[in-house]
Amino acid sequence: MRISPIAYDGLWRCLCPGLDRLVLRHQGAESSRPLARKVAQRTAQSSAACLHLPERRLITTRSSSETSETSETGTSTWSSFTRNTTPKNGIPRDEHLLAPTPPSEETLRRASPDDIMSALLTMRQPRGWHFHGQEIDRHSRIILLVRHVLSERGQRPSPFIYECMMDAMVDPQGSAKGIRKLLDDMASQNIKPTSDMCQSALAALANHPDYTLRQEILGIMQEFWFTIDTRAKQSVLLGLLRDEQYELAYLRLTEMMDKKALIDIWVYDIFIMVFGKLGFIDEMLRLLFRRKSLESESKAISSILYYVLDVASQAFHYPGTMFAWNSVVRTSLFQPSDGIAENVLATAARHGDASLATEALDKISQRTRLLAYHYEAVVEALAANGDVAGAFRTLCIMKRNGIRIVRGNTRAVHEALRRHPTLIPDAEQGLRGLASSEQHVPVEAVGVVVEALAEKQGAEAAMALYKDVPVLCGEQANAAMVQTLILNSNSVETTRSLARDYTAHVAEDDDDDPVRSAHVYKALIMACAEAGELDLAFRFANQAVTQARGGPGGPVKENISWAKVLLGKAVEVEDARIWAVVDELGKDEETGRELSRVLRHMRITRRAAGLGGS
Repeated sequence: MRISPIAYDGLWRCLCPGLDRLVLRHQGAESSRPLARKVAQRTAQSSAACLHLPERRLITTRSSSETSETSETGTSTWSSFTRNTTPKNGIPRDEHLLAPTPPSEETLRRASPDDIMSALLTMRQPRGWHFHGQEIDRHSRIILLVRHVLSERGQRPSPFIYECMMDAMVDPQGSAKGIRKLLDDMASQNIKPTSDMCQSALAALANHPDYTLRQEILGIMQEFWFTIDTRAKQSVLLGLLRDEQYELAYLRLTEMMDKKALIDIWVYDIFIMVFGKLGFIDEMLRLLFRRKSLESESKAISSILYYVLDVASQAFHYPGTMFAWNSVVRTSLFQPSDGIAENVLATAARHGDASLATEALDKISQRTRLLAYHYEAVVEALAANGDVAGAFRTLCIMKRNGIRIVRGNTRAVHEALRRHPTLIPDAEQGLRGLASSEQHVPVEAVGVVVEALAEKQGAEAAMALYKDVPVLCGEQANAAMVQTLILNSNSVETTRSLARDYTAHVAEDDDDDPVRSAHVYKALIMACAEAGELDLAFRFANQAVTQARGGPGGPVKENISWAKVLLGKAVEVEDARIWAVVDELGKDEETGRELSRVLRHMRITRRAAGLGGS
């Protein structure tokens, strides 16, 4: 008489989660029919698999004599089956059991025990099983075959059956709970674990991380003297990675690398992809170098290098970008996308690699129209590399291509000249050389050199280049250039000359006047007022008042500072325009009180001076 499968509690609950409900429904029944005929198909558990691991099954190494048992009916159990029944080509005699479509009940009944065992063994091959190139649902197929041999063929659970079920748990449809049930059921059946079962359990826990259960499996392996080999350690690494213990996983991996362990290539690939996504670029590169040394030429490494180029350039990581660019782009292995090319361009600009920036710009220009920020990145790279003349040539190309150049496009050059003043003479010489070959250079290019000279040596040192602006550029100096010279002028005569040029060439009703901060307006107004150029001083004063009226852009202290100077100069020449400015500033209560105090002080001073003169 066949033993009731109900005895194998954990195994049946893993096969049929609804078993408890069915047992209660049929409690007290005397029928000995197998319960597996009555239970519904197992519902697939939804388990998101972040790491899709290649299924690496190893056929059990136990001999048939170790697991051979005889059931009460006298039939041989599945564990007595030997591997000699599997043909040399690895394909079972009955392919219907491994076809993409699950076998029917009739097909299973017609199959011999050897065929079913052969099918289970085939699905446990280290490299997995494909039916003529077609994938099969390994998880559901293993459970289907195991359920059949237990319920229909009356076989008792054996270590091999548990190994097969543990293999099924590796699938994303498996779970850590299922692993626990299998272990508990083996303990209740007094079935000792095997090395293959522990290996499969660790592989399953790589997809369904459970730290406590993983440590328990490792403890079992040590207790039974099973070898914790590289395969087991890899499963532990991937479990840590899946459990978001990134530092510990990386530490364990590097320890294996230092010990020259033969780590599978795909393990490196998973770590590289995960670390790249997380932004651990330095760690990703170390693993990439090791992986490339193991397999330098393959389709997989090419795809990984392209991925590294994407994440490294996005993070502006120069070493990673250069390594991947040299490996896949300069070797014509791949053509970078527009987004990657722009990221590479930005990385080259940030790190001053003019050659890389030029290559990236060329890739972009082959597909789309270049915009101002593309050229600006090349200018930044050239300037950071000390090639100021090359930066000016790029600005000239921008102008020829119809792109309007503004002051912001030259800030990288200004920063380079500020950090390295020794480049200023070369920059001026480069401008004059370009003017002779390009006919005219952008006025903003001349302006950045004038600005650097004025800030470093004073406006007087830049006057020669300033006076040559019409010849070099074919137009007059812009407002920003003249304002910069006024701010850095050390001579009243120079300030007066610049103020007159400004009034003559920059129309007051145009939008040519750049918007300045309250601090800059203060310096401009005071410089023009002290030089006696009240027309320009009042022009800047009106702009400062307008800005102050718009919000917190004009601090009270700054307004009061220039207002005192302008008030004094205007009173001296009896310029009535000052009262409109005073009235406007007086709308602010604090500023109005301060100006009233200044006016009273001026009246007292003048009255005292008049009394003293009489």
